[in-house]
Amino acid sequence: MRHIRQALVPLLLLPLALTACGTESGDGGGADRAELQRRAQALEIQLDMVYVTEVKGFDVAEQSVNVYGDHGFQSAYVAAKGGGTIQLSVDEKRTGSDDCAIAGSTTNGEKVRCERDGRGEYRVSGTAHEYVRNEENRVIRLHADRASIDRDTLRAAAEAAHQADDAEIDSLLPKSPRGMGDDEDGGAGVERGDLPKTGDGAPNNEVGASG
Repeated sequence: MRHIRQALVPLLLLPLALTACGTESGDGGGADRAELQRRAQALEIQLDMVYVTEVKGFDVAEQSVNVYGDHGFQSAYVAAKGGGTIQLSVDEKRTGSDDCAIAGSTTNGEKVRCERDGRGEYRVSGTAHEYVRNEENRVIRLHADRASIDRDTLRAAAEAAHQADDAEIDSLLPKSPRGMGDDEDGGAGVERGDLPKTGDGAPNNEVGASG
């Protein structure tokens, strides 16, 4: 079983093809709860970790939808114009998750500035900024590069982020696991674009400060 910790899709490696995340299922009928659970488990995502947001002019990148941490959730919303990206991640709340820090970032010793803002906290370090809030046993993060996404846009994404309902989950999760072949052994499993093809398999998070 894969246990990938805090490995968001690098900003520059997001696929060009985008699929909008709507509130209606693609076939109009929708999938039942058992089917949604099966699709989430195929990605090792815990169903209650699936969150969505709405930002004017942004669409979710279909290939960015994946597991985060042990069984959390991640996705990326890309601007239709300009290419700016907002990364959304949901993970279990752990000891130290309330610390003023940008998770998974490489700040090169730069100080992280934190302040309360609305329901959560706004954090800035170097070229990165994010909004973080705790919700029950979950930590929800909206993360972006400061040069391409301004604070107001990031705040709007954070305020709109919510636990997905069944229709939203149906439209978001792939109908069948990506990277699975039709061969008898079931293929190579879910393909992750942020894992290098050589070395120890550690996630490649070298672009910016992709929390």
